[in-house]
Amino acid sequence: MISLQLDNQDLAKTYDAISDSQFENGRRLIEALAVAPGNVVLDIGCGTGRLAFHVADQVGPTGRVIGLDPLPERIALAREKYDHPRISFQTGLAEDLSFLADESVDIVYLSAVFHWVPDKERALAEIRRVLRPGGRIGLTTNAKEFVHATTLRLVTAKVLGRPPYRDNVDVDHFAPTHFGVTTTELVELFQKADLTVAQLQVSRTLRRYRSGSEIVAFAESSTFGNYLNHVPEPLRQSARRELAAEFAQLGTPDGIPFQLYSLLAWAEKEGQA
Repeated sequence: MISLQLDNQDLAKTYDAISDSQFENGRRLIEALAVAPGNVVLDIGCGTGRLAFHVADQVGPTGRVIGLDPLPERIALAREKYDHPRISFQTGLAEDLSFLADESVDIVYLSAVFHWVPDKERALAEIRRVLRPGGRIGLTTNAKEFVHATTLRLVTAKVLGRPPYRDNVDVDHFAPTHFGVTTTELVELFQKADLTVAQLQVSRTLRRYRSGSEIVAFAESSTFGNYLNHVPEPLRQSARRELAAEFAQLGTPDGIPFQLYSLLAWAEKEGQA
């Protein structure tokens, strides 16, 4: 199971320091949603607040950005770093937006977050409720049907599939896709929520890391401690070392190539804005 209790201040700070690639993907999502001055924007899974701060410039002096995240350490860091008159941050879940009135938000986005939401139907129903007619929801998420082609999954399965891990670890327990969806499932979820899909695309991203240990640090911080939580504690440190070494073997003069596939989608709540 995925736990929200494993996060800590060090993981939050590590993620904030090495999440440039996810921030850039988030910026592309914001461009697709065409945020405009005066918009009220809800950032679900805002993490340490970096993308919300970027969006605050786009909504202008009459707009507002609301950052929501279930991890208190990340909300605390967001408040510390981004004290901005147009941004508010609070802890909470995508499935419970009761703090917001019906039809009070213009745009909702979930950047690299949707695969962590356990009850997606409930979350989308809540999002539709708070969206104004003509409002938009956008998200990026792991492409579940391509997970076996990602560098993280390939290397993780290789290392945890050999002694002493294979007799103690289920290699198919892969935190980044525990609640993931395929493209077909995502379209069906939007349809069930009465949200009209306007754009859906699968994209391949190739990141480059400086070291294998940096990849492990990113995997642990971006999964708020869940990446290796299924590995018995006495084996966890050795697993980190072996994973870092295995990633390092992929190194080139330009760094370690790191391939992943993600979905970018946005949908509308029909009606006149």
